[in-house]
Amino acid sequence: MRKAISFVLIYILLVVVAQGFANPVALQPALTVDGDVGGLVTITTPHQAIHRGHSFKVHYTTTTASTDDHRTAVYLKTPVSGEVHMVASFSVSTAGEFFICEGITIDANEGTSAAVLNRNRNSSTTSGVFDNATTPVVNKVMTWTEAQLAAGNFSCGTELEYEPLVAGSGPKPAGGVSRGTEEFILKKNTKYLFYTQNIGASANVHHVWLNWYEAD
Repeated sequence: MRKAISFVLIYILLVVVAQGFANPVALQPALTVDGDVGGLVTITTPHQAIHRGHSFKVHYTTTTASTDDHRTAVYLKTPVSGEVHMVASFSVSTAGEFFICEGITIDANEGTSAAVLNRNRNSSTTSGVFDNATTPVVNKVMTWTEAQLAAGNFSCGTELEYEPLVAGSGPKPAGGVSRGTEEFILKKNTKYLFYTQNIGASANVHHVWLNWYEAD
């Protein structure tokens, strides 16, 4: 009985291989091919998202006053549908710390609206994230200085991440040492703030980088 089953399995395998040689297209659905360059896809999911025009970035930098606890922040609200796969990185010129806050509260229309960049510069696809305007604008984020944050009655909500930053270090990814451990899949239809903060009364050059891709 076992020999009969083995013979049947070998026969099926030979038929499949023969069909593949006779008609290579028949085997093609089992392979993933990049639509832009036609090559077999062996790249990572985040890399493929760049090719498909679904990967985005924002960078914001300011120099603070020589005041302890002064902050530099980037805000966004996630779309109702689809997932935002986020990696945030931070850098400071003197000692500081960074925070990622989820479900924040802040007055509407505080801050400065900023454009989101598609990392595939040939793509016209736009991001689904929103800024904090009175009527929120899609494909935009909000940047905030300390004065704007103080004026906006900001409250953190849920603190997802906190880490100290060494002077002159960075960019420091939040959460891990590779994308697999750094990435957050953000809640849908939720407000987030990513910010750095001074430790000590020194002028400090802050940088905030947000890199993400969006998936259904």
